[in-house]
Amino acid sequence: MGILNRSLLFVYTLFFGVLCAGIVALCLHIVPERVVLNEYDYLANQWQTGAVAGVFLLVSIHLLLCSLSGSRSKEINAKELLVVQGTTGQVNVSLAAIRDMAERLSASVHGVRMAKAKALVERRKDEGDFLKLDIRLEIGQERGIAAISDDVRTQVGRYVTQAAGIDNVELAVSVQGIASGVAVKKRRIR
Repeated sequence: MGILNRSLLFVYTLFFGVLCAGIVALCLHIVPERVVLNEYDYLANQWQTGAVAGVFLLVSIHLLLCSLSGSRSKEINAKELLVVQGTTGQVNVSLAAIRDMAERLSASVHGVRMAKAKALVERRKDEGDFLKLDIRLEIGQERGIAAISDDVRTQVGRYVTQAAGIDNVELAVSVQGIASGVAVKKRRIR
């Protein structure tokens, strides 16, 4: 749940907490009934009351949809972990770590100017967790597209299966742009 939804839930809960405290005070006769009826008559004739009620109705619907959509999602977002079976037990691997390594390995291939990767996990009933890697490249003109794509697929595939120990992988490589000119490597200052 994001910060906006948490803020809405806080205000929503606070409002209904105060409302429930008022109902308890009314039932215990702490507040006289005629005062409540007088305030009710006044509020029922104001358009602002309807507007506030409409806003709370929209917030209710929004929070309800947020609570229902989280349980139906079959994909895990990039902040979650992938469970890998090691020789001594299970190991949790961050999808962000896999994504970063895929970007670094792809960028190290000769001819790749820029690489962006997306990693997500699908939970499949028959096969278990299934890793999907989508790598988008910007390449130069010094090598062919097929050769660069094959090198990227080989390097990343080797890392994922051997180093990370993940067998269920779907790897997609796409070229998003072809840069013109010769790549100029900048010197690092140490």
